[in-house]
Order: sequence, then C-alpha cells, then structure tokens
Amino acid sequence: MKKYLVLACTLALSGCATTMSAERCKSMDWFWLGQKDGYDAAPPYTGSLLDMYTTECAVHGTRPDAEAYAKGLASGAQNRLYWWGPAARP
Repeated sequence: MKKYLVLACTLALSGCATTMSAERCKSMDWFWLGQKDGYDAAPPYTGSLLDMYTTECAVHGTRPDAEAYAKGLASGAQNRLYWWGPAARP
C-alpha cells in the first residue's frame, strides 16, 4: 500500500514540472511572467523560479531577460499587497 502512495505522489508531482520550449523562451514577455509570478508566488520562492526558467532556456541556447523579469516581479508583488493587504505578506 505504501508503494502505491509513493508512486501516486511521484506521478502527481511530476505533472507539475514544466519545461519551456525554445519558442516560448525566445518570445516570452519576461515582464509579464515576472508580474504573474510576483502576484501568484510569495517570496522567497520567486527567485528560484527565475533560476528554473534560466536552466530551462539554457537548454535552447537562450536566457530570460532578468531585468524585465525583476521589474515585473516587483510590480506583481506590489499588486498582490494592494489587492490582498497585509494578509498577502509571507
């Protein structure tokens, strides 16, 4: 029974993994993605997301626009605080 539970959890978590395609890495609006991540994810996880995108895009010979992503991240976090107030703080 325990084996099946471990297998089910592993399969469920593997479905969460995303891999960015070469086209997506090249055409991504990095400000928008940073803004989305800043709104959706509470820090400190957001820094590791950029690391993940960097690793995924490196496979395709590209890399994220870290400056645009950081600006979007700050904007998204600010929007999160505006809409959710103090409860949005980690």
